[in-house]
Amino acid sequence: MDADVIVIGAGPSGLTVASEIALSGAKVLVIEKRTGVVESRAGTLVPRVLELFDARGVADRLIVKAGQVQRWPFSGSHIWAGLKPVEWRHIDSRFGITLVCPQNLTEEVLVEVVRERNAEVRFGQEVESLSETEHGVALDVVAGSTRKRLTARYLIGADGPRSTVRKALRLPFEGTAATFTGIIADFELPFPFSSGMKSFDNEFGWGLALPFGRNTTRISIVHAERRSAPKDEPVTVEEYTRCVREIFGTDFGIKKLKWASRYSDQLRIIPRFRRGRIFMIGESARIHYPASGVGMNFCIQDSFNLGWKLGYVLRGDADPRILDTYDSERRPVALELLRSVRAQVALQFNFTPDGVAQKRDFESRLLPMPEVNRKIGLELNGVEHPYPAAPGSHALTGGRVSDLDLILLNGRMTRIGELLRDQKFLLLDLSGTAAFASLEVGDAPVNVVEAFAGRRPAEYLKIKALLIRPDAYVAWATEAVPNASLAGQALSAWLKLQVEEMA
Repeated sequence: MDADVIVIGAGPSGLTVASEIALSGAKVLVIEKRTGVVESRAGTLVPRVLELFDARGVADRLIVKAGQVQRWPFSGSHIWAGLKPVEWRHIDSRFGITLVCPQNLTEEVLVEVVRERNAEVRFGQEVESLSETEHGVALDVVAGSTRKRLTARYLIGADGPRSTVRKALRLPFEGTAATFTGIIADFELPFPFSSGMKSFDNEFGWGLALPFGRNTTRISIVHAERRSAPKDEPVTVEEYTRCVREIFGTDFGIKKLKWASRYSDQLRIIPRFRRGRIFMIGESARIHYPASGVGMNFCIQDSFNLGWKLGYVLRGDADPRILDTYDSERRPVALELLRSVRAQVALQFNFTPDGVAQKRDFESRLLPMPEVNRKIGLELNGVEHPYPAAPGSHALTGGRVSDLDLILLNGRMTRIGELLRDQKFLLLDLSGTAAFASLEVGDAPVNVVEAFAGRRPAEYLKIKALLIRPDAYVAWATEAVPNASLAGQALSAWLKLQVEEMA
């Protein structure tokens, strides 16, 4: 075998899953056909994804990198259906920000992380064909005039909307065709607004401005009249400046475009995210209009979900059956995202007088309500609904864990996000009863910690113990005095452990 896992595609989702798997010690190879810098469409990271990167010690590097584009790359709020503000303070996150960080800079950080974890990234190589074998996957890779066959135990397709892997597997791409197009373009201009992003909408259309470099601004628009333009029609400076002027009230003196493209509201998804030893993540598995600019964030969350599970299986710490939970947990999230996108598009791009009036009414009367704002904020982060849990489980099970501040018995101050850095499960005793003192976990990838938790959200006030997954989701919770045997059962549901050996 040339690798334990081959990842096709070195975008954010491919690089993230590669880095997660590599943490297990597995041999990981990333293949990417691009040789140059991506003309990035994505430009923001939302709180949940920053929480996940923080759990691996990477969030600070992304923040520093974002500062290369704009001195203050933070926004405390976001948009939904082009409407604002969705205030992050309502969702209880340590990272109550939208981080404005263009995709190409995110990829720069992730390539560094992948290589630090001893995974290999090969640019300028393209997959020509692939096939499943009895023990893995084989693929033919072309680099210039050289063709080489590579084999691996598992393959991950992270190669975007035109996925070669998806086509080779002949997976149906079910959904709806495009009904309109928008324009996205970069031009030379220091960001003309004080905040990290700025949106406008009126009867002429909608637009969002983002800083994409020290002297580069990006404006994405959907113009009421020009949204009928074919996706492959070239974008002219004249068309673009007219649309920007009508939506923003100024064309900012744009004379030349550094890069421009059209995008559409096409919406599609594959029927399953796993087939045997092959997994599909990110835009290779679904595409949609980039509503609220959160698509990349959902793709990255696919990677955090799959990466540790595959790493555990390869290392022998978990049964291969846990790999089925990737599809059962992430595909429903993707379907919910597509539902949200469809609803946002219907509201956002109704530029009739009645449509504009409806948006202003929602924005002024309903969106400011804390519960509405919080619900939409959770939706934008992909955590509104928990992952499936066994009947009788505590309500927190399957949900995103709150990054509790912890005081250890040795006086050290820490928090859950820091205790997840080594990609192990965290069994947390908050009861003060030393309930897990006799629990024997051997070499299992789990840290057993006793601590006092401060600043608890309301739903955590009665919690006595938690089992937290490596991807910062709750695997088990209890409000009763913790029982070592029950904790062992919760662990053995994910790991190769015998409960009776642990009690």
